[in-house]
Amino acid sequence: MQVIDDFTAGMGLTPAEATRRSQIIAATVEVVAELGYGRTSFARIIDKAGLSSTRMISYHFADKNELMTATLMTLIDHHDRFVEEHTSTSDGRTALLRSFLEAEIAYLAAHPRHVHAVTEIATNARDSDGSPLFETVVRDLRVGRLARQLTQGQREGHFTEFDPEIMARTIRSALEGLAQQLLTDPGLDLRHYADELTALFARATEAG
Repeated sequence: MQVIDDFTAGMGLTPAEATRRSQIIAATVEVVAELGYGRTSFARIIDKAGLSSTRMISYHFADKNELMTATLMTLIDHHDRFVEEHTSTSDGRTALLRSFLEAEIAYLAAHPRHVHAVTEIATNARDSDGSPLFETVVRDLRVGRLARQLTQGQREGHFTEFDPEIMARTIRSALEGLAQQLLTDPGLDLRHYADELTALFARATEAG
C-alpha cells in the first residue's frame, strides 16, 4: 500500500498538484528504503517516480530537507493511523499494551520498507549546523508516547514499578530489531515472534 500525503489541505494545490506531490513522496520512500538516506537524490527519485525532470520535485520541495520532512511526516501519519485502527482500547491498560504491541508488529509485517525509511531519515537527516533534523519528533514517536502510556498505567495500578522511559526504549528497541530482521528474513515466523514479545513485556510490566 502506498503512503498518502494528507498534509496538502490548505496549501492551495490543484488535485493534479496534490497527486504529483504524493507521487514524489511515495517514490522517496522507496528510494530511501532501497538505497539509504545518503544515496537518495532528486535524480534517483524522479527515476523511481517515472518523472521527466528534477524540476518537478523542486516545484513542490525547495530542497532535500523539505522533501524529507514531508516524507517523514507522511510516514508517521501512515503508521499512527494503522496502529490506532488496530489497537483495542476498551479492556484496560494491560490489554492495551498487548494490543499495541500486536498492532506495531502487524505494521512491521505489512510495511517493513516504510519502517526502514523512517529509520534512515531519522538517523541521517541533518540541519545546516549538523544537528539531527528530526530528533524531537522521532524521540516522541519512538519513546515519548509509549512512556506516557506506561506512566499512566502505573498511576492507575495496572503496571508494576519500573522506569517508564527505559521500558519504552526497551520495547521500541525490540520492535526495531524485529524490523531489521524482517528485511533480511521475510519468512520469519511473525506470529510466534509477536506472541513471545507480547508475553515478555506483559510479564515485565504487569502489577502483582
